[in-house]
Amino acid sequence: MKNTPFANQYLIYNRKSTDDADNQKNSLAYQLLRNIDFAKRNNLPIAEGLTVQGFCEAGIVNESHSGFKEDENFTINKGGSVQYNILRPKFLKLVQMLKNKEIKGVIFLCWDRSSRNKQDDVILKKLISLGSDVRFSEATYDKTSSGELHMDIDGMFAAHYSRVISEKVKNAQHKLQLEGKCIYFTPIGYLDKGSDNKPLDPERAPIVKRVFELYSTGDWSFAQLGKWAAKQGLTTKPVRRKRTKEEISNNVSPDKIPKSTRTVDRKVVEHILHNPFYIGKVKTEYGYMTSRVHQPLIDVALYNKVQNLLKERRVGVYYIDKPFYTYRKMVHCTCGRGYCPYLQKGIVYYLTKCKPGCQNQNKNIRESDIDDAVLNLFSKMYFTDEELKEIEVEAKAELGVIAVNRNKELDDLHVQQKKWLADMDYLATNKLTLLRTNTMDVDAIRTEENRISSKLSEIDVKIRAQAESAEAMLDYVISFSELVKNAYLYYKHALDAEKQELASNVFSELVIYGRKLQSYKAKEGFEALLNRPNMLVGNVGGEGGTRTHEPQRGYSFQDYCNGHYATSPRLF
Repeated sequence: MKNTPFANQYLIYNRKSTDDADNQKNSLAYQLLRNIDFAKRNNLPIAEGLTVQGFCEAGIVNESHSGFKEDENFTINKGGSVQYNILRPKFLKLVQMLKNKEIKGVIFLCWDRSSRNKQDDVILKKLISLGSDVRFSEATYDKTSSGELHMDIDGMFAAHYSRVISEKVKNAQHKLQLEGKCIYFTPIGYLDKGSDNKPLDPERAPIVKRVFELYSTGDWSFAQLGKWAAKQGLTTKPVRRKRTKEEISNNVSPDKIPKSTRTVDRKVVEHILHNPFYIGKVKTEYGYMTSRVHQPLIDVALYNKVQNLLKERRVGVYYIDKPFYTYRKMVHCTCGRGYCPYLQKGIVYYLTKCKPGCQNQNKNIRESDIDDAVLNLFSKMYFTDEELKEIEVEAKAELGVIAVNRNKELDDLHVQQKKWLADMDYLATNKLTLLRTNTMDVDAIRTEENRISSKLSEIDVKIRAQAESAEAMLDYVISFSELVKNAYLYYKHALDAEKQELASNVFSELVIYGRKLQSYKAKEGFEALLNRPNMLVGNVGGEGGTRTHEPQRGYSFQDYCNGHYATSPRLF
């Protein structure tokens, strides 16, 4: 093999370990100083003229890489040779140069700077046996059996040290997880200030919470929520990109790479909606546990509602980037097909393509006709003076009965609440025991926690609904009726966007047949008002179905409260 210009010179190899970053020996500057001093004292010429981009500069090789990790895979070739990969790219280049006699030798600080795994140990020892001059600034190995034993012991302790460090890190992480602390990068809406401090992000948290609230209505898709959130200024958390191979070769510190953000999209929204971190849970090797270092952003009831909607794969009603129409995705035919809005000669129409066999012959309807039909419902939705007098008279006789029944229901609810809380406490206290004894797996525990949380949320809603006095409930009923009465006037003179907000708060669906409003589905809270006996009752039949006013008796104050008071609709 031909001699190269550096065949009688040495390279200096310095390695910064990722296993033990705070050790002084891990400093590249410290290793360089000691190795250069060693070369001068022993008259070892350094290949100062050798500079290779991405490998060395003036005979100095600096590599930031773990010396403990090794490739577990290997290949047995036909000739009987065994082949495996060397994971350190600069160390691999150094081995090739030594094997090809392109340099005389190399200077390391000590054995653990050259290798911390058995595979690389074998490579170094074979290079030494082939005549490569491998030197160590802080150690000398005699060419005797004692020297080889000394080398074996140093190699063994170098690998053992890395194993100990790895074990300590895993044990520390395990301890932090059992303490309910977060050892990973938190999702959007939280700040990272240590494993025991994950405060809310004042800029992003309110928008993330609103994302959950909007999706819980069942009217938004991932794509449209992503566009909405982006318009609100929601971005991902500031992070550094991964270093390129060239930057790693040149030992560019990650701290020198600036952090950047990007606008959210449908994938980010989907990830947010699935993440239980927002209800105060942290992920561990045993599944999700209750966190002790961050507060929930949303309540469990809202989260469970969102999870149920996610399973149904809801399609969005709201569109950020499409023309606005008041009743988009709200109007349907009796056959189930929706009406699509379009503009013609300045007039807004709604058109449907009915299913085969549908008897609806009138496929078009003007938006103004829908306005009139909805306005008619608003005009009849509040209590008349006669109805209020009837309710007030009956309420005075029923207040005592209601109070007694409510107290009994509250007692029953509190008993149920204590039972479910005891079950939740048992799961939290005995989670590790259940896992270790294989009584329950992680998925089973998580399912049971979600089931108990849902039950507790339902009970909490019922307790809050029963907490008010009967007199307060009566005042609420009357006040809400007056509010709805004013809503009729507001809707009559509202702008299109305001009409949409009112209609979508009250109705989830409007069914049209023969250019007339045939039936509707009201949302919680308004259902009791719209479905009361004295309300207009739809005659859902053939074309041109009418609506008749059929006053009925027997609708009591307690009936209305049972159907309405447990929910709190927001009309404005």
